[in-house]
Order: sequence, then structure tokens, then C-alpha cells
Amino acid sequence: MIEMERHVNQTNDRLLCIKQHLLTPGGFQNAARELLEWCSDLRAFQRQFEESLMSCLTIVSKVSAQPGYDLDLGYRLLAVCASHKEMFSSKAQGSLTSWCEELGRLLLLRHQKNRPSDLGKGPPPGMHPQMQKPMPPVHPG
Repeated sequence: MIEMERHVNQTNDRLLCIKQHLLTPGGFQNAARELLEWCSDLRAFQRQFEESLMSCLTIVSKVSAQPGYDLDLGYRLLAVCASHKEMFSSKAQGSLTSWCEELGRLLLLRHQKNRPSDLGKGPPPGMHPQMQKPMPPVHPG
């Protein structure tokens, strides 16, 4: 029993340390990757860790879209946790859902903004040369 209590305390302390690193652009990458790896194990979603884990995920949801942070990594981390949301309290489930939706919207907007417009850019790359020629006008026979 004492051994399990020590493990829970050590894990929660580590999550607190990760939370601190998530707050800085320089520490975000490594901390978020460590958290992502940790969350790939279902044992990460035990009730004893929920408060500490959710405080980390709160930071991820707030800073991921800011310059110097990694929106893709932040979204991936939140999505992994949301895929196991049945293991969280109902309050945490609601937060995970809204954070994933918000970061997902931001990713979509970024993707749309970075994608060149299809209008007037010529044929799609790799299109057969014969298909690139304009079609002749159709004359009713």
C-alpha cells in the first residue's frame, strides 16, 4: 500500500514538473512528447492522476496555438486523451471535447490558409499532358 502511494505521489510530482515545462516554448516539445508517450499507456488515466494530468492538458489547450509552440503536437496529445475520455470524470470529459474541437478548428483554418488556391493555377501536378489541353467546343450534330 505504501509503495503504491509513493508511486502515485512520484507520478503526480512528475506531472507537475511537466506542467512547468509546457508553459515555455523551449520546454513544450519535450514535455508534450513525454506526456504523449505516457498517455499511450492506459494506466495514465487512473483517477489518482486525473487532476495533475488535466492541469497539464489545460496548459496544452491554452498555449499550443501560440507562436513558438506546436499546435499539431498539442492537438495530438489532447486527441489521445480524448480517445479515452470515458476514463475521466464528466467535467474532464467536457473539457477534453471542447479543447479538441477548438484546436481541431485552428488546425483546419491553418491548413486552409496555407493551401494555395486552386483557381487559375493550372492543372493539378501529375495530370496527363493530353488532359491538360482545353476541350474542343461541342457542336450539336
